[in-house]
Amino acid sequence: MTSPSTGRRSAHRRAEVLAAAGEVVAARGADATRFSDVTAATGVGVSTLQYYFGTREDMLIAVFRHAAQRDFDLVGERLAALSDPWERLLTVATHLTGAVGSDTAWRLWVESWRWASRDASVRADVLADYRRWHDLIAAEVRAGGFGDPMETARLVLALIDGLALPVVLGDPDLPRAAARELLTDGLTRLLGR
Repeated sequence: MTSPSTGRRSAHRRAEVLAAAGEVVAARGADATRFSDVTAATGVGVSTLQYYFGTREDMLIAVFRHAAQRDFDLVGERLAALSDPWERLLTVATHLTGAVGSDTAWRLWVESWRWASRDASVRADVLADYRRWHDLIAAEVRAGGFGDPMETARLVLALIDGLALPVVLGDPDLPRAAARELLTDGLTRLLGR
């Protein structure tokens, strides 16, 4: 029987492997990522990866799920320090556009969308994650009295998605700072601030 501390260490190690595997997938793309690539990045043997995940495809799905949850948790931590609905909404939107930080999360989103177009279970995961973000944004819209929460949240997500793609692709005409300014301006106009 595994002790609780051993189980926690194992879960922590698995999460570390998933985070490192996410970096590999973001850099190489899901289709080009193999167990051996993750082994090279983590030092974890192929047999251990197979033990953790089973197949390469299961590992990739686990990477997508881990990244989506980590993103949501990270935003939740940032929101915990804020009470103003406008600041909270801007924090969520800025994070989701990739206007701050690295674009690894967005690259993983793009890869998960590609897989979702071919795999029903990944599609269900992606849509569930999208609904979670929609519901979080709608809650902030409602708290700030910024309009119809459901409709406005969809428009906010459309603005985020429209700015995130060129940011992630490194469009030289839309650097991160400019994307953040456009995001703030777009949200200001959309929400009538």
